[in-house]
Amino acid sequence: MQGNFEEIIYKLISRNTEGEYWDFKQEWHKDNERLLHDILCFANTVHDKDCYIIIGVSDDGEIIGLSDEHRVKQVAILDLLSNTVFAGDNTPEVSVETIKIEGKEIDILTIYNSYSVPFYLKKKSKRYSNIKEGYIYTRIGDKNTPISQNANMQQIEMLWKKRLGLTQPPLNQIVIRLRNKSEWIENNGTHYNTYKPEFKLVEEYDDDEYYRRSGEFYVYSQTSSDFMYKDLKVMCNQTILEGFQLVVLDGGRFKTPIPQWSYVGRDQWGINHKYSFKYYLKDSIAYELQQFFLDDEDMEEVYAKRNFDEVVLYFENEEEKLSFESYVERNLTTLETNITDAEQAYFTVDIGDKRETEVNIHRLTVGLALNMVLQDFKKL
Repeated sequence: MQGNFEEIIYKLISRNTEGEYWDFKQEWHKDNERLLHDILCFANTVHDKDCYIIIGVSDDGEIIGLSDEHRVKQVAILDLLSNTVFAGDNTPEVSVETIKIEGKEIDILTIYNSYSVPFYLKKKSKRYSNIKEGYIYTRIGDKNTPISQNANMQQIEMLWKKRLGLTQPPLNQIVIRLRNKSEWIENNGTHYNTYKPEFKLVEEYDDDEYYRRSGEFYVYSQTSSDFMYKDLKVMCNQTILEGFQLVVLDGGRFKTPIPQWSYVGRDQWGINHKYSFKYYLKDSIAYELQQFFLDDEDMEEVYAKRNFDEVVLYFENEEEKLSFESYVERNLTTLETNITDAEQAYFTVDIGDKRETEVNIHRLTVGLALNMVLQDFKKL
């Protein structure tokens, strides 16, 4: 993960010029007002990228480095932001990291992408003489809004559109709105967004698949192994933007999009995969839908999901998944020890076919064991 971050920063420096989401500074700001102005400019961007102020690099991309006496710690910047009165109490999210490139240490101030834009001061601090309350500062190309000026009306309008999700394609807008469940109402298997009724989630029973159990080993992690399938259409007006297959578990208590398959390890001939598992990416639409359908005040549903989560893996993104799989390949002995431990768990698999029963118990056991390994991996 850190290696990838360093690669991103190195590529930006290698461009030898500043851009819309990165800036070079030879040294840290001499006063907090200029630092706050830069943070506001990068926080108020219409694009969906994290922004970087790379400190210890000249304007033309020469790596100069920083000495210890010319550093600013992350806690100091967080204190600066916490002591600033922002409108709506929305505060930009930032972090500071130090990396070494070409033998020289540089600091990177990351300003994370946010949909809470625009950020601006509700009340002017007595410590600042130039930043204006109510002024919105932004960054266009490689230029910041001057500290004495307000962004133009078009730029401000675009920032509000970003906050409302209107700069995104319809599917992305729907995903953003799923995070606020109170915006949605359900009627006869169709969820409508109250503010954008053209956004719909349409559920239909999948009768043809009702009795098919192949691959859905996690149904046996539940109190009841009764389950069914549904088709889900994510729609804007009459257009289907994306479709999913849902599985309804534990006799109807818990509903979720079907997780994806992945594999680790090889057999003794190095040809076939040895272990298979199911997973979600937390930056995926499938995960957002799972969270949308989950009623975390229904204890029976929460319990069903907890059982499900014991044998299914969750990753932040594809990068973390690939990194985890590489980690498992290097630590197969640990996985196999965990599998032996996980075999002590008792699962009721009532299929009637001995081979299918063994396969499903094995997959449940591998899911438990891989979650043990994943816990260790996340501590690294």
